[in-house]
Amino acid sequence: MTNKLINSLEDSLDFFIYAPYSVLKHIWIQLLIIGLMFGLGTLIFMHYQGLDFLTALLGSVSTITTIGIYAPNLVTMPASEKVWLIIIFIVSVGSAASVVQGTVSAAVKKEFLIEELTLKKAKRMKNHVIVMGYKFLGKYIVENLKALELEYIVIVRDSSQIDALRAQGIPAIHAPIIHAFEALRQAGAERACALISTFDEDCDNMLAVLSAKKLNKEIRTITIINKRELAKGARESGADIAVSVHDVLGEMLAISTISKEITGVFLTDRLKSRHIAEFEITTSGIKYGDLKGICPILMVSRKEEVIYDMSNDFQLLIGDFVYALIDNESLKAFREKLKSLSVAR
Repeated sequence: MTNKLINSLEDSLDFFIYAPYSVLKHIWIQLLIIGLMFGLGTLIFMHYQGLDFLTALLGSVSTITTIGIYAPNLVTMPASEKVWLIIIFIVSVGSAASVVQGTVSAAVKKEFLIEELTLKKAKRMKNHVIVMGYKFLGKYIVENLKALELEYIVIVRDSSQIDALRAQGIPAIHAPIIHAFEALRQAGAERACALISTFDEDCDNMLAVLSAKKLNKEIRTITIINKRELAKGARESGADIAVSVHDVLGEMLAISTISKEITGVFLTDRLKSRHIAEFEITTSGIKYGDLKGICPILMVSRKEEVIYDMSNDFQLLIGDFVYALIDNESLKAFREKLKSLSVAR
């Protein structure tokens, strides 16, 4: 809660500092020109009218701004002074009009300010997650990161997505994939804990992983793979986890047609043929020891409780759910064992 409050205060402080800055950033040249015109007018009045500096400055400001506190005699004014004042008036009016236009433009178009605030926020982030790509998969990744209360920032290569993301309060940076290294640096990859790359092109994902590892060797990199034959290349590029989305979904859907117990699949090659299965206990009198030899049992879910450490005599109750690590063979064996125990009871 304290971190959230601190982050909120920092965001508010950034706004009050960078809101004026984002406007001044686009009109400072015009303001400088107007200031120079005030100074030039002051010198002219000092030279031609014989005024002291402060009086000449007041006269210059009042004349250029048309307030009219000081009005020298135009009839007796030397021709060279008139020429100088005409030039000053023209330049000042043009610059003032440009200042108004630039101010209104910067105020109406909030992207200048929001971009500054996003980059400032990214500089403060630590142990955050960088999500590259925000299409179908990226959208759901961000939703889950929010649910886990993890800090994150999104990098997109489609500029049309930026306004929509920022309107939702999602910190986002736009960058073409060829500028991935610079975008990751701006997103604080050196301080991030993880990168998730979800682009449609595998080469883009590998470039993102390579760039992230270049900036931070310790960052955990996860990428999707659209073509299974590139999975090895993705891992060699530095990806800690390379997920072949279509293979995972295909396997999950296919095995679900023959078993209602399957609840999850593994992403690593080492456990590729294993699955997590959920079995409901519908008969009393079954003990943990009756089942444990068939396949590894991960845990037992009992109402609101999750139980990990069970002895052989641990009694399973009706309504318990047992989660086991199975393959095709042990799935059949576990199912048959439960059936035989139910009949025996």
